[in-house]
Order: sequence, then structure tokens, then C-alpha cells
Amino acid sequence: MIGYELWAAIDTLKKRGWSNKAIARDLRIHVQTVRKYVRRGGWQPYRRDQKPGRLLDPYGDYLRERAEAVGFNGQVLFQEIREQGYTGCYENVKRFVRPLRAEHQRLAEATVRYETAPGRQAQVDWGTTAVEIAGRRVRIRLFVMVLGYSRRIYVRICEDEKLSSLLRGHEAAFDWFGGRTEQILYDNPRTIVLKRDWEGKHIEFHPQFLDFARYYGFRPRLCRPYRARTKGKVENGIKYVKGNALVGRCFTSLETLQAYLDRWMIEVADERIHGTTHERPRERFKKEPLVSTSGRPPYRLEEEPLRVVANDLLVTFATNRYSVPLRYVGKTVTVLAGSGRLEIFCQGHRIASHPQAMGKNEVIRDPAHYRPLWGALRRQSPREQATLSTPGPGYFLPEVEVRDLATYEAFLQGGVP
Repeated sequence: MIGYELWAAIDTLKKRGWSNKAIARDLRIHVQTVRKYVRRGGWQPYRRDQKPGRLLDPYGDYLRERAEAVGFNGQVLFQEIREQGYTGCYENVKRFVRPLRAEHQRLAEATVRYETAPGRQAQVDWGTTAVEIAGRRVRIRLFVMVLGYSRRIYVRICEDEKLSSLLRGHEAAFDWFGGRTEQILYDNPRTIVLKRDWEGKHIEFHPQFLDFARYYGFRPRLCRPYRARTKGKVENGIKYVKGNALVGRCFTSLETLQAYLDRWMIEVADERIHGTTHERPRERFKKEPLVSTSGRPPYRLEEEPLRVVANDLLVTFATNRYSVPLRYVGKTVTVLAGSGRLEIFCQGHRIASHPQAMGKNEVIRDPAHYRPLWGALRRQSPREQATLSTPGPGYFLPEVEVRDLATYEAFLQGGVP
């Protein structure tokens, strides 16, 4: 039996056209589970079959009416019906109350809008749309930030959704609003979230994004996967930009489009009566204290250099060399340095992490990267091992000196430089 949250994720992905196998892989559940709940067509809380003559039956109506008043506390309900003559066990009461609590939580989540205190939170997301620029349709990307309390909105045109564009969008928004909120909410974009679990207990942020957040002093928060309504303020903000600012309009260039959006944010978006708050964002903003970012130099955004992995499994960065796994030899990787560590990525996935060398011409190796190579060497005959000193197809370590295998074991333990 799965919970409502997981079923909602299955339902969302299925509506996007995903296959059952793709959904199972993404959510890390069995494909048969996906098929089962797709066939059902909806989620229902688990309920035990009602058998006639149960000891709890005479108290069912009382429990349903009383459960919410005591916070669905099964122990309290058990004690109350015992005083009325119930002779059954506590487990029956607990099983009876469980679906009542689940249904109450589901309805509450569906109807309660999450509001934040002034200056507490902003929400950020990307939007894409097509506009007419100089007589032709052009696909553009919109960086959008919405302040949670006042609903003031900032929009910036970007060429792409790379991390550099995301960070520059943040800085432009901070300048526009005159400061930043305590926290900013995101929807798990791959540019800033390298890895996370379903519950959000273990989250691995992109190190450069985390360094950016520390530089400006805000705390990043993430939505639960496939819970877009958690950041409904910015979702609605993107729809508002598309449906009000851009619909049916033509522009001569991207520069004139951004200039128009700057005027639109002040003259239209800030002055409208918001449908939820029933106030103008400009007026509510007066009560929204932000942490000032004025006077702080722009964040130094290090470009992510590209490197090709050499035959010796090493990547060169700032005169030093760092190892990667064997299978990435010859491939192009991205190197990112920050906070005392050096991270190496291939196609968006982190493949190696090392402490950053402080000197010059140092070689930083992870012995685990070389184990497959030494394992292959052990399986070779002495004659085959000797051929490794001659370059040829599949050759990985040029000018290899043939040594006793014990030497390589010492290397793996860090005993050989």
C-alpha cells in the first residue's frame, strides 16, 4: 500500500506521457506497483473489510465524530470507548482511526494555502514561451522570482537555464527588490540539486550554488518531488507574465523586450489588486523587510572549464592533476572548484570529488579509480603484461614500467607517489 504523495507522483508522470517502466525507475519502485495504481485510476486509503458483529461496530459513529476533536489520537479514543463498555483491544481502534487521519490530511493539503511571513520566503522558477522578435517567433526563457508575502514579481529574459544564468537572475532580482528574503524555494532543478531522496532528508546541492547561497546569506529550500503546488506563487506568477505581459505582443529585440518587462513590473504587476491578498503588491511590499544586498560586490562566478580525460585517468586543472574512473578516459568533463574541493562532472553527473590541491604540479588520485585497471593487469600473463609498455589500442597508462603486482597494491594504499 502506497501513500497519497507517491500515488500523486505516479499520476503526474503518467499524465506527462511517461511509460510505466520509466516511472518505476524514476521513483525507485517496482513496475508492477505502477501498473497496479495506474489501472485503479485513483488513490484510496487502505480500509480493512468490515465484518459484521465486530466489537468496535457499536462505537464507529462516535469515533468518526470524535476523532478530529482529539487530533486523531487513537489512545485517547480507546480510553473513551472503554468507559462506554468497549472490551476489544487498542490495535483495532488504531486501525480504525488511521484512514480517518489520512483523509483529513489529504483534504487539508488540498484546501489550505501556504502563506509566509513578511520577508520570510521568495520562490524561483523557470518559464518558457515563444514571442515575436523582429518578425519571427523566438523561444525565450524567463527567470521569475516572486516574494511570498507581498507577491511582487521580478522577470528576466535569459538565453539558457544554466547555473550561471540562474545565479545572475538572482542577483538582478536582489537589486530590483533592494534585498533578499531569508529563504528561497525551488522545484529541484538539476542545475542546483545533484542528488536527493524522496523525503528530502539527504540533499546534495551543487557546490557552486551552495557557495552562492552562503555568499548572500539565504537558505535554499526544495519542494517535495512532483509537488508543484508547493511553489504555487511563482507558478501563478509565470502564468501571469505569459497571459498579461507577453500575450499578443511583438518586439524588435530582446533588449526592448526586457525594457518593456521592466516597465510592466512597475506599472502593471505592482499596481494590480492581487486575487489572493486583495491588496496591491506595492503596498504590501512596504511591510516586507528584506535583508539588504547593496554594497556587496557581485558574486564571482567561476566559469566551468571543460577538460578531456587523459589516458592516465587524470584531468588537469590549475597546474594540478586529478583522477577520474577508468570509463571516462577520452571523454569531455566539467571541472568545478570551490570551498576547498574540486568536483568533476560528466553530462551533469558528478564522477569524482577531491580535496583541492594547494600547491602546484600535484597529482591527486583516488585508488578506487585504478582498481579495474590493476585487476585487468593481474589477469594478464607475464608476456601480456610486458606488452603494456608498448602503446597500442586500449592503452591507458603511457610509458608504464612493468613492476611486481605488490607494487600496485602499495599504490592503491597510497604508498607509491
